[in-house]
Amino acid sequence: MDPTTLFSYERHVDSRSLNARVLLVTLGAFSDAAGAQAIIDDHLLNTLPSRVVGRLDMDQVYDYAGRRPEVTLELDHFQDYERPQILLHEVTGPDGEPFFLLTGPEPSFQWERVTAALKIVVEQLGIERILMLQSFPAPVPHTRELPVTRFAGDPDVIVVRRPMPGVFRLRAPFTALLTLRLAEAGHDVVGLVAHVPQYLHDVTYPDAAISLLRAVREEQGPDLPLDALEKQAGPIRESIAAQVAASPQLGQLVAGFEQQYDRMITGGGGVEVPSAEDIAAEVEQYLAGLQDGERPEEPKDEGGPVDGPAPGEDEGPEAPRGDGPPAPTA
Repeated sequence: MDPTTLFSYERHVDSRSLNARVLLVTLGAFSDAAGAQAIIDDHLLNTLPSRVVGRLDMDQVYDYAGRRPEVTLELDHFQDYERPQILLHEVTGPDGEPFFLLTGPEPSFQWERVTAALKIVVEQLGIERILMLQSFPAPVPHTRELPVTRFAGDPDVIVVRRPMPGVFRLRAPFTALLTLRLAEAGHDVVGLVAHVPQYLHDVTYPDAAISLLRAVREEQGPDLPLDALEKQAGPIRESIAAQVAASPQLGQLVAGFEQQYDRMITGGGGVEVPSAEDIAAEVEQYLAGLQDGERPEEPKDEGGPVDGPAPGEDEGPEAPRGDGPPAPTA
């Protein structure tokens, strides 16, 4: 099927006038842990000059029945239908240089055709570097810098080498196929994945977005403003700290993650460091169980943040069980 009929430019846009070096992609994948992609989209599109320049035909690639959009029934009429859209935005950075931002849900159908259509767009617009922005729940503490691991079709194009701690076989998100196909066509594609504390994955947590945008700069993307996100993050950090301080069990959980994190960073200073297999097993627990549109499974007891000790901790603090404290809320 012809991929050129999937994507169209807006009527008021002359595609020949569009040109930018970088494309940021926040298309949905397994989950948007801590709302990182949504926060980034909202931040960039509401703090920088932008316009929609193109879109995919959702009727060809989206499963409306399987992922029903929301609509409001107000007394005797419907309104506020949430139309799913995959949109290409042209955004002007603080330095006056434009970049592109591709937003929207993960396509449900015709992945190969969608990747072919997006490859044509990348080549038409002279895009030199594509950065995929994602997040997922991980066994890390909120009190340390959030790790941002990288993946790429060609690892040689990664600037800061921070790979995942092991080899995984998982159900592919669309962005994995897009990365492969664009790289096969000779394009530089780098994926950025923020590791969000697993007990905060359902919380709107701007620090995840901040970590991703800093990684964008490290990977030769635009230097984007963070002041507004830092202001949003401040009260949320304080709220989380207060809730952790008020819950000994939650504090014990966080302390266990801190100990593991510090051992990995410092080499442990004579303390046994969790092996790559131990770390990989914990990460794989999350990756392997994720399905389209689903989040990692929560503990059976209502509100418990995790069920089990921090990875690599044989005798360290155990995560609360059964009567565990509720996860922090922002």
